[in-house]
Amino acid sequence: MMRKASSMIYAAIISLALVSCGEKTSKTTDNGAEEIKATPLIEVANVRDGQVFTEGESIAISFKLPTEANGADSTVITFNDKKLPKANNASVTIATDGLKLGRQRIVIEAYKNGSLVAEKYLSVVLKSKLKPTLYTYKVVKIYPHDTRAYTQGLLFDGNTLYEGTGQRGISDIRITDLVTGQVVKSAPLPSEIFGEGIAIVGDKAYQLSWQDQRGFIYNKHTLEKIGEFTYAGEGWGLATDGKVLFHSDGTNAIRLVDPSSLTELSRIEVYDNTGAVEYLNELEYINGEIWANIYQTDKIARIDPSTGRVNGYVDLSNILPKNDYTETTDVLNGIAYHKASGKIYVTGKNWPKLFEIKVVKR
Repeated sequence: MMRKASSMIYAAIISLALVSCGEKTSKTTDNGAEEIKATPLIEVANVRDGQVFTEGESIAISFKLPTEANGADSTVITFNDKKLPKANNASVTIATDGLKLGRQRIVIEAYKNGSLVAEKYLSVVLKSKLKPTLYTYKVVKIYPHDTRAYTQGLLFDGNTLYEGTGQRGISDIRITDLVTGQVVKSAPLPSEIFGEGIAIVGDKAYQLSWQDQRGFIYNKHTLEKIGEFTYAGEGWGLATDGKVLFHSDGTNAIRLVDPSSLTELSRIEVYDNTGAVEYLNELEYINGEIWANIYQTDKIARIDPSTGRVNGYVDLSNILPKNDYTETTDVLNGIAYHKASGKIYVTGKNWPKLFEIKVVKR
């Protein structure tokens, strides 16, 4: 049976560096051949492509125009597609407070008589200045869990517990009885589909697939499939704040998706104070934060959805006793929040138990 494993190659890893891609100019030579020339590059000092900064740290850039740009009558600098005030003496300082974390795009362009005569494209990376708060757990109550459920998504809608499962040939979306662990109702996915995360908005339940770029929409009451949608890349976790869907794809990015049009609105890139936090898997929205299982670990990241900053980590090490492990027991995955009671539940892939926990500061 095919399974996600730590040795898998994740698609959609995005290079931090942006290759300079100068505007092309051309002219026809005497023999009629077209000669292509790239726009000359502006020399940048102090900042290198892909350099990592900490939020709050200023980005001080100084630059020098090439000889081809002598006599340029204007230099335009944009930061994340917003024009900055005119540079002073070929230098500019960019403040980073209040920005989303991750890649920041800088473009410098020089013009003469309205024509582009030199340019430079580069990106820098912004990481968090906050050291994440560390949390541990107390087990409040233990419930049975279906060991055949390769858990990919877990959530409460009111008092109803929903679960999305994976593995080709046995993936489904189901309603589960919390107390008994029994499946109340289920809808199988096509046999070729590896099911992934789930979320509910209104009367619709949404489910991702891993590598098939297909999503499924159900009536949440009957689990009757009422639609499909597509997306680029992989599907891992899915959650909602009631307004947008949060979609993880195994990288450090979380996509914000309109549940009506199912188009991507924007993305956040998740960073802590040391760097990018990769392999974000199952998601849950809890009290203004996105909680994300980090694949192949016992950690849950608590993420600020407005910036991508990791506010804290919940360490669930050893929550499933070793004597409960079998050959099919896999990693921690599955976070469900019961909004009315404030209770948090967790489980794992093919685990025999589902835990109600209390999160406590370490």
